[in-house]
Amino acid sequence: MRELFQLNHYFRKYAYLFWPGIFFCFASAIFSVMVPMIVRYGVDAIPRMVAQYQMVQGTAVAPLLFRQSVYGLLEFGGLVLLVSLLSGICLFIMRQTIIVMSRHVEYDLRNDLYHHLQTLSAGWYTRTPTGDVMSRLTSDIEQVRQYVGPAIMYAARSIVVVIVAVVVMFMISPTLTWYSMIPMPLLAIAIYYISRLSFSRSQAIQEQYAVLTSRSQEVFSGIRVIKAYAREAFESDEFDRESDEYRKRNMGLARVEAAFRPAFVILIGMSVVIVIWVGGDLYMQGQISIGNIAEYIIYVTLMTWPVASMGYIIMLIQRAKASWLRLNKIFHTKPEVADNEQTKPTITHIDGHFEFREVTFRYAPDGPDVLKCVNFQIEAGKTLAIVGRTGSGKTTIAELMLRLYDTQSGEILVDGQNIRTIPLQTLRGAAGYVSQDVFLFSDTIANNIAFGRMDAPDDEVSRAAAEADLLENVQGFSEGFETFVGERGITLSGGQKQRTSIARALVRNPKLLILDDALSAVDTATEAKILEALRKHYGKRTVVIISHRISAVQDADLILVIDNGEVVESGTHEALLDHKGLYKDLYTKQLLEEEIAALT
Repeated sequence: MRELFQLNHYFRKYAYLFWPGIFFCFASAIFSVMVPMIVRYGVDAIPRMVAQYQMVQGTAVAPLLFRQSVYGLLEFGGLVLLVSLLSGICLFIMRQTIIVMSRHVEYDLRNDLYHHLQTLSAGWYTRTPTGDVMSRLTSDIEQVRQYVGPAIMYAARSIVVVIVAVVVMFMISPTLTWYSMIPMPLLAIAIYYISRLSFSRSQAIQEQYAVLTSRSQEVFSGIRVIKAYAREAFESDEFDRESDEYRKRNMGLARVEAAFRPAFVILIGMSVVIVIWVGGDLYMQGQISIGNIAEYIIYVTLMTWPVASMGYIIMLIQRAKASWLRLNKIFHTKPEVADNEQTKPTITHIDGHFEFREVTFRYAPDGPDVLKCVNFQIEAGKTLAIVGRTGSGKTTIAELMLRLYDTQSGEILVDGQNIRTIPLQTLRGAAGYVSQDVFLFSDTIANNIAFGRMDAPDDEVSRAAAEADLLENVQGFSEGFETFVGERGITLSGGQKQRTSIARALVRNPKLLILDDALSAVDTATEAKILEALRKHYGKRTVVIISHRISAVQDADLILVIDNGEVVESGTHEALLDHKGLYKDLYTKQLLEEEIAALT
């Protein structure tokens, strides 16, 4: 329970809703408890009215006394209705304050979590399934809201009803009250065991829900691959297996909840039997009245829901606790890459001069070195090309230049400053990045291009599209730049998606332009057009081109040849050909492939 105390600052923030809600919660409970008192006076008044009527029966005043008795009983009934109405009004106001407050807390909590998720480093996302993140943003936050709203509301009202009812019962007859409370220790034991079962099973359900969500998200994202390999039946079977496990865990919790209410109803029923049995004996002794017995029965019945709801409340609290622990795990996760005490806020721009000094990097602390003692530098406004076999570490260099990760050893300098001293917003705000895994948002082509610079006017969006050799394609669409591309750009071809991503980078007019295998999905003719447009940027910004095609990199000022995480060759195109090393081999193989393709 103490873990949930971390939510107290939300209660303080919305105290203007919380405390009035608690006040009307108490008021509603007090009015509810007043009903049995009124019933007691009404029941006790009946024998007196009967006795008075029998005394005057047959006289002239008998009809008048009869009418007065009827009116008196109606007054008692009207008073019960009035008190019940007031209780209902207070209950309505209570829900309009506490439940509204819980929605505000849900809004803040979801925004806080989303904001924190945005700060986490790229490495965290490679280790965490997307479905798991989504389940925490949705299901887990809803479970916490149930604690902030309904659980606290029901708990407060139940506690007041029980306390006031028990106090009044003790004032009437301590003996009868003690007897009626005999089942309560059994009630406490039941609550204890059920709450433990509820917590463990709720946590298991949330974990399985995350697995199920991750599975669904992955399948829908890769639906074209699944269809291409005719794996629909297999994936359906796998989903059925995970869904069945989720069902079983829910059924386990449902069995706990199903056993809860009957147990409490039986215990409360025992209290009613005891009240009638012991109360009848006390009445015969003249210690209490018939009205007191009726009052006790109503009190015991009135406490049925509050006492029974304690189990429901505890279940809500335990579910919220399990969900909050999962959320807290994210909130307590610190970004691996972030501005720190080394950061110099005065650095507001970069020119684009990069230098790697003895840089060694691995993605996991116990993993293999992806880069090993890499050294190179590229002046601002120059073009750097990186070539090498698949998995040699080319993309890692680009990610380090954007500081998506931090190096284990060595240092990276930007304009002579350690990259860690440059604010992330300054570094990444000056970069245009086209990753090899192109991602487009479910939006229009115009908005996908302008994502790199949301205030870009239409003419600059068109210019960027033209430089990426995309303008002609866009003009061929019926809705032009307002064409909706669908999820992850599914309505566009691979080449169109790549060129849209290039346009998104170009529209920023970045000081650092990184193209990570950005031309792999276009033909050689389109590649030539894009490279011709990119040459206009040479000398104006630092350009980094990562490619398997020698034709894309041969004009670069510096070419790095990476093999197994090491720079094995570096120089210009001509110098590397004269060196007759790995670069020469790659160049020769590609020429041969082009000749074979031309012949076929």
